[in-house]
Amino acid sequence: MTTKTLYDEKELLIHASNGSEEAFSLIFHTYKNKLYGYLFRITESSDVAEDIIQEIFLKLWKDKTDLVNIISFDSYLFRMAKNYAINSFKSRARQALLYVEYLETQTEEDYSTDHKIQFEETQFLLQQIVETLPPQQKLVYQLSREQYLKHDEIAEMLNISPLTVKNHIIQALNTIKKSLKYQAVILMALAFWYELKK
Repeated sequence: MTTKTLYDEKELLIHASNGSEEAFSLIFHTYKNKLYGYLFRITESSDVAEDIIQEIFLKLWKDKTDLVNIISFDSYLFRMAKNYAINSFKSRARQALLYVEYLETQTEEDYSTDHKIQFEETQFLLQQIVETLPPQQKLVYQLSREQYLKHDEIAEMLNISPLTVKNHIIQALNTIKKSLKYQAVILMALAFWYELKK
């Protein structure tokens, strides 16, 4: 297979469907930037766009024998991207609401590093919300939920009362829960809008 042959898309798809990594790599490099631009406009997240591109091409490679049957690869690929973006919105919305439920049931003693694994999709969104908290509230929240310090330890460190620590955490959690619920509604609305859009 010559390099010249590889530049014809139909030929590329035929070779890729027969297991040519070189052909598949050329397809990937031909489309990855266009896909990234499209997905970034939809999701407004570099990480989400990159994750979706990776998922799409893993799926295409897994089902590579079907590549030869695709009539318009460009249309097929962007339809895939749109569907993956919609699924991403729905998944992130569900994760946000599940995290709200988690926050409403957990106690100080229950809190651990496990939640970061359970709610990985929510961590970036959560961090954005935490950054908007008032400075002292943000600090108390981070010491409690990121450094895993007890209320008494935080109170002593910051020279405030344990009750003040508790109040800061309650207020921070209320803000986080409201913001996550709002974001979940926005994400579901986006998913619905893109499903309706032709």
